Amino acid sequence: MLDMKNNAQQSYVFAINHQGYYFDGIYDVDKELDLDWNTQWEYKVKSYDNSWVAEVFIPWQAMSFGIEVQNQFGLYVSHFDENTNATYASVPANQQMNSFFQLFSKYSTTIVTESSFDLFPYVSFNRDVLQDSNNGSIGAEVFWRPTKGQRLSATVNPDFGQVESDELVVNFSAVENFFSEKRPFLNDNQSLFNVTGPETLTLVHSPRIGGNAFYDEEYDSELNSALKYTVDFDNYDFGIMSAFENTTSRGDGRDFLAMRGQYSFGASKLGISINHVNTPTIDRQSTVLSTDLHFSISENSSLNLGIIKTNIEEENSYEEDIGWWLRGSSDISEQHTHEFSLFSYGDNLQLNDIGFVKRVNRKQFEYEYQYQIPDLESTFIREIVFAFETEFKTNFQDEKLPHVFGAGVELLIEDEFEYQFSLEMISSGFDDLITRGNHSLWLPSSQNLEFEVASPEYLWGQYEFALTVGTEGFDDYFYDMQGSLAQQFSENLHISLAVSQYNSDSWLDWNEGNTISEFNFTEQSVELSMDYQVDDNQELRIKFEAVIGKATSLNSFVVLQDGSAQPLTNSDDFSFAENAFQLRYKYSLSKLTAFYLSYGFGGEYEDELAKFGKRNLYKRAIHAKNAHNLFAKVRLHF
Repeated sequence: MLDMKNNAQQSYVFAINHQGYYFDGIYDVDKELDLDWNTQWEYKVKSYDNSWVAEVFIPWQAMSFGIEVQNQFGLYVSHFDENTNATYASVPANQQMNSFFQLFSKYSTTIVTESSFDLFPYVSFNRDVLQDSNNGSIGAEVFWRPTKGQRLSATVNPDFGQVESDELVVNFSAVENFFSEKRPFLNDNQSLFNVTGPETLTLVHSPRIGGNAFYDEEYDSELNSALKYTVDFDNYDFGIMSAFENTTSRGDGRDFLAMRGQYSFGASKLGISINHVNTPTIDRQSTVLSTDLHFSISENSSLNLGIIKTNIEEENSYEEDIGWWLRGSSDISEQHTHEFSLFSYGDNLQLNDIGFVKRVNRKQFEYEYQYQIPDLESTFIREIVFAFETEFKTNFQDEKLPHVFGAGVELLIEDEFEYQFSLEMISSGFDDLITRGNHSLWLPSSQNLEFEVASPEYLWGQYEFALTVGTEGFDDYFYDMQGSLAQQFSENLHISLAVSQYNSDSWLDWNEGNTISEFNFTEQSVELSMDYQVDDNQELRIKFEAVIGKATSLNSFVVLQDGSAQPLTNSDDFSFAENAFQLRYKYSLSKLTAFYLSYGFGGEYEDELAKFGKRNLYKRAIHAKNAHNLFAKVRLHF
């Protein structure tokens, strides 16, 4: 880990294991690791009978610095030994400590101030098999670093057809799925804009750019061009990002603008952000103003405060609202950790034009406590962690929402297996989400018990299993099973398989207005992926996902104003199936020049009957192709 500005705010992470698998990312003072960041660095691993050696080369230009030529940076090096569950590090610190960054070893060096300029033109070709159509595209990406503290990047007519597709998820709930950013350009130099709060609040959620619009269900477009500029001084940072989408059949595409300024003092920082989105198709103007403060109280305690205001203008309306949050953590000793969050998000807080928040109309308090006993003197148990959490919430209609109480224990035994047991109790209360803003439904109390086990990282791979059982809906039973197996067949071939099944005897789904239906519901999914490093220049990746489900109707209800459910006639049964396949091949002509070839298809099937068997549903999804494409791209470097 490298804290290149030596301001105890964030570090660049470079990690590698004995099998040669690696990752890079950014770890910030809020204890969040962003693996979407990536850069160019080199590594080699050599394994022996009883040891292994890793050698890495990290260029200075891979990271941002302060403006001063004399540069002091922080360094933290650690090695985790799976056999002994011990971490050997250059300083006595771990990532969960509030004083973690402040304990980094300090080194001084002279960074040569030199500019760099990289141009990546590309040409791509796409064959749509279903539409029997072809189209080509030409575009470019530019990365310019005039000084070591400034970075300018731009893209024109980008095409990310070679990027891995998002996970296949069938979502019936009122809560939107969160997908991470996988497009390289939008991940580059993005850490300054990554401001987060409780309830998954994210001020700039770049997957919003180029695609669907949250507030316009019929909107769909692609990214036309984007520009990003950041400058880093010793204590000041500033960044601006602008993006434009293509014109659609319904009108002009959206325009995005995000600006961020940040001041660091010691291990604390103060930031201000302004976001603006123009959606011409519905004549919508969205402006989001926010300020946030991360304050280091001491080496062991910290606070994070944020205030956000949204202003929304549409053709005949104007709405504004505010939200705020306060988060804190304290690790007075290595064994005791306390974390809490308190937040209030207004009923009309709308930031999902460019940001993301799971739900608004919330006033909520959360608290979590952990007690860790490392190096336990036991024949079987090496380490044990006890945890307790609670959650109290209401909305701006002062409805009694369910309270949550949970407790768990995590065991690490001598043979390196990890076991987790947890119990969660949920009180009775209103569900104000299921009817999408209509009458809130009163639900009885529920509970669930969860068990997880993870094997050690063997030379051949690793497996994990999780089982959750409990009650939900109108007080009936459910279970959720998930298992995964990752196997290393050789140094160059890695295959992973994940399967899951969920079944509920009282699964509730919204129909329309104030009506809901209760089903006996089953959902099953499978995911298979393969990574094959053919040689130093060739890489092959295959990914297949499928999700199927069947729902047998039990009852239908209308939700009354007091939250009670009045029975209606039964609704229809239904079944569904979806699948997605993607094959990606990459041939590196040089370090930064490559040829990409991608083939993919996806199928979606729905029926008002739930009579088909699971194998039949998988087949129907594959046969019912809704997308079928062949994509090729050449990306050059100058």
